[in-house]
Amino acid sequence: MNSAAKSKLETNAIHVENVLHRYSKSDPDSQMFIPEWQVQRGQQVFLHGESGSGKTTLLNLLAGVLIPDEGAITILNKPFSTLKAHKRDKFRADHIGVVFQQFNLIPYLSVLKNIQLANHFSSTHLDNVNELAADYVQKLKLPADIFHQAANSISIGQQQRVAIARALINKPELLLVDEPTSALDEAAKDAFMRVLTEVCQEAGTTLVFVSHDMHLKQFFPASVEMSELIAQKEGQ
Repeated sequence: MNSAAKSKLETNAIHVENVLHRYSKSDPDSQMFIPEWQVQRGQQVFLHGESGSGKTTLLNLLAGVLIPDEGAITILNKPFSTLKAHKRDKFRADHIGVVFQQFNLIPYLSVLKNIQLANHFSSTHLDNVNELAADYVQKLKLPADIFHQAANSISIGQQQRVAIARALINKPELLLVDEPTSALDEAAKDAFMRVLTEVCQEAGTTLVFVSHDMHLKQFFPASVEMSELIAQKEGQ
């Protein structure tokens, strides 16, 4: 690799190259192929497309929940998709925050325990995790007394913000967010998006935000449609 190519790679948070994902092993036509896609460090990208276009599949590939059948995914200069499962899990815990559609909070645990749990699985055990959690609670405009409430006792909008705080607690370089605003009205969506993008910008966190809601595109300096990424694999 020449110095220019190496320098370019080092500025990328995400580099997807010739990635093929087969939805069905028995149906060769049921697949998604992405020749190349790059996201620079610190960039905030709105990834959109119709339902069933492959947005969540791509996010799961970037998170290491799915592994490509062919090709390579490099995350923060690490050959992420070729790591063994336990090393991939460790890398994700240390460097990637993920917010799922359903938030995946543990319902019977308190808000604080849910946030602490994310740091528990990271190799970077923070001494000031409670202080950081309180800081994110304030930045995300959650009530100060929410810490000791069970996750299933707070509103959907509050659960959403707790999920963001949990994803950010380890100060990840990359944050992947999948359709988190579907249960919110327009005003609540806008307020949430302003807070999310501001928090990520302040931390220098790369953000890939997946949604089919084109109203949210206005909050991002860069956007890409899934159909622009997908191509027909040569020889097929």
